[in-house]
Amino acid sequence: MVRQRLAADRCAVTDERLGAESVVVGYRAQFRALTRIHLFTVVATMNQVVEGDLRSFVNDVVALGLERKGRWRGVQSGIIVLPVLVTEAADPSATALTQKAYRLNLAGFAVMTQPAIVDVRAGRVWTFRGTRVWGFAYNSLIKKKYEAYLPEPSATAG
Repeated sequence: MVRQRLAADRCAVTDERLGAESVVVGYRAQFRALTRIHLFTVVATMNQVVEGDLRSFVNDVVALGLERKGRWRGVQSGIIVLPVLVTEAADPSATALTQKAYRLNLAGFAVMTQPAIVDVRAGRVWTFRGTRVWGFAYNSLIKKKYEAYLPEPSATAG
């Protein structure tokens, strides 16, 4: 389903390996706030997600975005990565991490990320839905992408 939603949003969609994981990668570039944004959405499945798994996956997805489009990032070019883990068991520490704006610190210059966990069993998408202070101009873009790609599982049932 996510693959179809990515394609409907005019993303280039590929199946790839990211570390040991098989992932679906959606990529598209678009302009926002006078900046060319390279948007990567990377989806993987895991039996269970704990905080360490989520942090590791986010780091791998950020590295993928930096490897592919990070050479000239700055004032007029940036990267947004949306790491998505689909699971049937999400640890509370992992879901808690998704409930705040994710920080990349110094390595995050002109790069933003906001991880999400889709808990199929609970019928819930866990991600930050608040307003970022740092990167404010891209809040609505991230929210719109997650609304388009990951509607709540319970909302699509039936």
